[in-house]
Amino acid sequence: MRMPGILACCLSFLTIGALGGCDTFDKTRMRIFGVHVCAPEEETAEWVIAQALTAAADPDEEHGWAQFQKMLHSSERSPAALRAWREGSWARMRRQTNLYLDASKCFDLVDFREMQGEVGYDYFVANRQREMPTPCSVYTDPNNNNLWRIKRCSL
Repeated sequence: MRMPGILACCLSFLTIGALGGCDTFDKTRMRIFGVHVCAPEEETAEWVIAQALTAAADPDEEHGWAQFQKMLHSSERSPAALRAWREGSWARMRRQTNLYLDASKCFDLVDFREMQGEVGYDYFVANRQREMPTPCSVYTDPNNNNLWRIKRCSL
């Protein structure tokens, strides 16, 4: 007796999760369904992205900028790098925050790519107006107790 395609797919998905552990299950789930992020656990990679978006949405630009800088990887904190962030990515992020955050200040991660050579991920954040998601790279920062911090972000 053959199983219908959808049932077989679901069983395979559950088997991958059961055999591969929670991490594999979560990664598979993100790639297939996406993950709605509302209240991520503190100091996770998802939390860092949430903090960056919250800082960008702050009506007080200076306060938001101060909060955002705390989420940057130490390699991104030189005077030249901070100036580039402030004038480029930060300004764009402030203008476009509403494309990523919903009314509840939640966002959707729809894919990721694990970096080679360093501990880091490119997360792809769903854009509510465009089909293509936007990447945000989060790496562990050895100069900051190996906490997750942003290296690149196109939000």
